[in-house]
Amino acid sequence: MNKKIKNKSSLVITLIGLFQIFIGIFSAFLCTAETYCYSLFTEGGRFHYTGFGFGSFMFGNITIQIWGYYIIALICIPLGYGHLKKQIWIQKISLTLLYVWFIVGIIFLPILLFIFVTSKEPSIFITILSAVIGLLSYTLIPFLLIRFYKSKNVECILDMNEQKYFRVKTFPVQLLMIISLYLFYIFSFHVLLLFKGIFPFFGQWLIGLKGIMIISLSILFFVLLIIGTIHKNLRAWWASSIYFCFFISSSIITLFSTDFFKIVTFLNFPETETKALMNIPLKGYHLSGIFGVPLIITLIFILNSKKYFTTAKRHESI
Repeated sequence: MNKKIKNKSSLVITLIGLFQIFIGIFSAFLCTAETYCYSLFTEGGRFHYTGFGFGSFMFGNITIQIWGYYIIALICIPLGYGHLKKQIWIQKISLTLLYVWFIVGIIFLPILLFIFVTSKEPSIFITILSAVIGLLSYTLIPFLLIRFYKSKNVECILDMNEQKYFRVKTFPVQLLMIISLYLFYIFSFHVLLLFKGIFPFFGQWLIGLKGIMIISLSILFFVLLIIGTIHKNLRAWWASSIYFCFFISSSIITLFSTDFFKIVTFLNFPETETKALMNIPLKGYHLSGIFGVPLIITLIFILNSKKYFTTAKRHESI
């Protein structure tokens, strides 16, 4: 490998690592700092309104942001350290996260923009700028990073600096993607718990204890699926395939037969929040597209991964 190209690629890896550690540490700081927002909306706070608390939209909004900062910190700090040490596992993990972003970004981008606009009340210019940055983070930036991590230069640098054999190096990227998506759905189900445990069930919305029980069982089920996928157990493949067929059907049927205003009304948010949310023009087909497409793509990945479960040695793991 050309020494100049090698040095340049090594520098890029180091800069990415430094950036990730900075983002991770900053997010870790925001994890606790963001809790101050609760006091702003509680009684006596600057933005207090009647009804704020567990189950209200803004309470869930703040909590999701705090959880998000924790997740960013937990991902970025170890990954940044791996970049600085030029460890071989960062290539496959980075590619996995970038591929997963193409799926979860379908949900995350509109939701993040919506949370940003509703909680920060930015100007039109800042809103447009945020939308452009979000679009670039979903298209051009991941594309360039994927090309970079898949280059022979990066692989050669990481191999040369490898001091320990990591099993993740031989673990299929597709299975790592599926495991990452399972973790994302576990997070998503925890979000539903913040909003009265609402759950889509074949044309109707379960709420309260019924919804919470199904969500709790689903979270436990996903944990078992992750363990089964790590060990490449064929029963985990069958279980996930069947579950997603039912869950996709249930979600799309329910979302398509409703709209955002009906969901807001059903959740019985405080009057202040209901007035702010009722004019959002999201119809059933918008919701079924936003949430249905990532689920369908996940199912496609699961169905295409069967070869890894049937050809792998039993109980082989990362």
